[in-house]
Formats: sequence, structure tokens, C-alpha cells
Amino acid sequence: MYKLLGLAFLIVHVLTASVPAAELPLQSLARREIGFDHGVFVQSEGGKVLAALNSTRAYHPASVTKVATTLAFLSKLPPDRRFRTTFLAAGTVEAGTLHGDLVVRAEGDPYFLFPNAFRVLLGLREKGVHRVKGAIRVQGPFYFDWTPDPAGRRLKRVWTGRLAAESWRVVTRALFPDASLPLKEYMLRFEPVATRERSQPLPPRPLVVHASPPLLRHLKDFNAHSNDNFHEFSYQVGGPAEVQRILRAEVSGVPRRSIVIDNAAGDGRNNQMSPRAVVAMFQALERTLKARGLAFADVLPVAGVDPGTLEDRLAAARYRGAVVGKSGTVRVLRISTMAGVAYTRKFGRTFFAVMTRGVPLWTARERQNAFMRGLLDAGGARPLPARNAPPPAFMEARLEAPQ
Repeated sequence: MYKLLGLAFLIVHVLTASVPAAELPLQSLARREIGFDHGVFVQSEGGKVLAALNSTRAYHPASVTKVATTLAFLSKLPPDRRFRTTFLAAGTVEAGTLHGDLVVRAEGDPYFLFPNAFRVLLGLREKGVHRVKGAIRVQGPFYFDWTPDPAGRRLKRVWTGRLAAESWRVVTRALFPDASLPLKEYMLRFEPVATRERSQPLPPRPLVVHASPPLLRHLKDFNAHSNDNFHEFSYQVGGPAEVQRILRAEVSGVPRRSIVIDNAAGDGRNNQMSPRAVVAMFQALERTLKARGLAFADVLPVAGVDPGTLEDRLAAARYRGAVVGKSGTVRVLRISTMAGVAYTRKFGRTFFAVMTRGVPLWTARERQNAFMRGLLDAGGARPLPARNAPPPAFMEARLEAPQ
């Protein structure tokens, strides 16, 4: 009896061993183009795994971390949220002169650039301010042209015509296409005040309120250009610790503690995610976007289409517009990542993460491009409908009447 059972077991073993397990559809592509030592995970819209190399191993996600920060913002703030900077007079305005300091009350708008400063200059002129007998005084976190400007020195240089005059021409041509507005006739003049002339300052009175572009524009542009100011901006929603907490809570199917974020823009050395976790992150972001009536292309760059880091990726006509995602590099660590969603006819929305380390960054990028071309060829690229280019960001900002 036992001999018969043993013989039967042996026959089953031989038969099953002679039939190789079916390989994942894109596994050989991943091995050939990316290599055995790197991370790949690809999953179709229906949940079928198409490729998996080292898919649970921890890698540094580099700027793909910004996707987690995007998820955190959309989880805590409405897409139309604006960040306001109020400009106040700490004195009377008489005959074009502000007798007192010009106060900048900031709440951390990271998108206040040269054109925005010139829009405010026009608003101050409308309020009758031509000269300031006083100084600029900043209250709160004030970022100007991506750089902290806690004393308002760079802002003052712009308003006095000593910096970024070309931005004045861009702004005035956009707002007043049929008029010529020389900057020298609009720039502010600051006059020092002798100690004996100083009077008791009045409570600051709002003159102009600058409201940033909506949050959605911040997210799209920060991701498209991989702006590392995203790290400082993340403190609007609690900083990297809160980004990590939200991502761990929102992903499914991966160990939460394997996700480590200590820099919300992906800089530094300690961020960790596996390729499976990166795909789970994109799936969590998709759920959050759908709940708000949004799509990936509202917050992430479209490869070969949107200006920025993906503008020249997959830009050939047959692939252009079929991938939305995020790339990232940490040069000092020789880390390169690319992840997102590929739109295909055969596999539907296809989530992917490709994570390499230890190879030259140009080589890594070429491998990623080759893998993505193979994926799109296998699935049949299905580009997204073309979108109109957005207006310049300063045109989506606005000046508001003080409350």
C-alpha cells in the first residue's frame, strides 16, 4: 500500500516538475531592460501582476515621495485652497506716501514669485502708495521666489526696480496687452526716516491681499518640475511625519512600517519604500482623486506633454500622453526611480514602479524608458485626451479686497 502511494507521489512530482510555471507577462522584459538587482512591480487595472522583481525590497523612492505628499495635501485640504499674503500699512497714506512701515503678513505661500510681487506692486499703486517713509517688515513665514526672505530684502529690490525687470514686462503685457507701463513710473521709492521723525506706529491696516493659485496648481507644478520646496510646503499639513502617517493609513496590501518618510520631497538618505508600496501609493492617490472628481493628470505630469522632468520622456508620437507619473533621482546615492500609471488598451490602467540603485543615472533613465516602451507596446498605448495648456501661474493668483 505504502509502495503504491509512494509511486503515485513520484509520478505526480515528475509530471508537475516537467511543466514550468507560467511566467508573468512582462517578467522577461523587466529582467532584460532593468536587471535582476533592481526593483520592478507592475499591476494591471484588474489586479493582475504583470512583472515583479525584488518587489518587496526597500529602495529609496527619491522624488516619487512627492506623490505621498500630494496625497497628504488632498487628504487634508480642499483642491481650491489658496494661501494668502497680506500687505498692510503701519501708518497713514497721504499724497502718495505711506508714513510708516509696509508690513508683509505671510502664511507660507510657496508660490509667491517675481510676477506675483509685481501684481502686488500694481495693487499698491491702486491704493495710492507710491513711496514708503519706513521699511518692509515681515511677519510669518515668507518665501519669495522659492527662497526664505524673512526681512523682505529681495522683495524690496524687486519693487525698487533692481531685480527681475523682465517679469514686470511679462505681467503687464498679460494684464494690459494694449498699454505700455514703464517700470520706472510704478516702482516704489523707500525713504529712510530719521529717529526724531518717527511717530508712534498705527495698528497695521490691510491694503492688498494676494491669494495664491489654488492648491491644485501648486501640486501639479511642484510635481511636474520636481520642486524640492515641497518639503517645506509639507508643513502646511504637518510635515513629513504626517505625510508618512497618512500614506501608511491609506495604502493596502503592503506592510505599513516598511514605508519611511523623513523628507517630504524625497531628498536626504532615509526615505524607504518597496516597488509594491509605491504602486499601492498610486492606487491610494487614485481613490482620493476620484472622491474629489479629479484624475492623475490634475496633479502629476503627463510624459512627453507637460513641461518639466517628464517632458522628454516617452515623447515619441506613439507613446506621448500614455503615461502619467513621477520620476526621481538622488545623484549622490546613484538612485533613480520612475513610477505611475500607463494607459493601455490590453491591460487598462497599468500601475508601475521601477526603482534602480548603483548604476549611472543616465543608464538608469535609459533602462526605464526602454522598459516603459516595451510595456506600452505589449499593452497598446492609449494616450489621454489632449488638455489645454494652463495660463501662467501668476494669472491663477488673484488680488482680493481686504476683509
